[in-house]
Amino acid sequence: MSGSFYCLDNDIILKLATCDLFDETLTTFDIDATQIQILDSFKYKFALDRQIKRNRGNQANDNYTKYNVKKALEITEKFATISEQNLDIDKNIYLKLINYSKTSKDKKDKIDIGEAILINHICYLNQKGYTDSYLLTQDKCCLRGLIKAGFTDIIENLDGRIWCLEQLILKYIEEFGFNIIQPKIYPVRDCDKNIKMIFGYSIEASENVVKEELETEIKVLRQETGNLLYPYPNSSN
Repeated sequence: MSGSFYCLDNDIILKLATCDLFDETLTTFDIDATQIQILDSFKYKFALDRQIKRNRGNQANDNYTKYNVKKALEITEKFATISEQNLDIDKNIYLKLINYSKTSKDKKDKIDIGEAILINHICYLNQKGYTDSYLLTQDKCCLRGLIKAGFTDIIENLDGRIWCLEQLILKYIEEFGFNIIQPKIYPVRDCDKNIKMIFGYSIEASENVVKEELETEIKVLRQETGNLLYPYPNSSN
């Protein structure tokens, strides 16, 4: 899939790294590290957190109790980065999203700066002909916010361009087998509340239960966000 790009938000990076699923991501989408783009803020924010943790000794912050930040930083070391400073020339989408977020009083619909940068970039890539480019995100509030805001031009550019964590995990189970993916996720299931419930809060859930719950989460999100999600699994599944 040369000529395609995959933009990852901070949350999805942390969760994929913690679950040791980055190799599966590259293999599933048939891409290499040069086709992944992340927020410039990721390296600075979590490198700083790491330094704070070292300075404080045993006083680990919440990020370090839930995520494997060290692995995430190592994996993303050579990824291309996007920031507000090096954003594409056309920042209209970014500014529209930021202005909406400032005026919205509902936190459930909040679109933060990072997501606005990534969405602007995906729309830019799509307009430039890179139509196989996607956003991997677990920020469901942002996706709901896009629909609620009614930004038709942005929504059309993102049509089928979004992958959420539940879709990715279901896809990896299909590609590599439950016996490969479950042992990676279950020991670190605390990294995501939904994933913890799906894979078993205190007792390991069976393959059928996990797949059914993943599909239910995806179906609900699709009902809330229209055609934003990539059509996997399809509606007949």
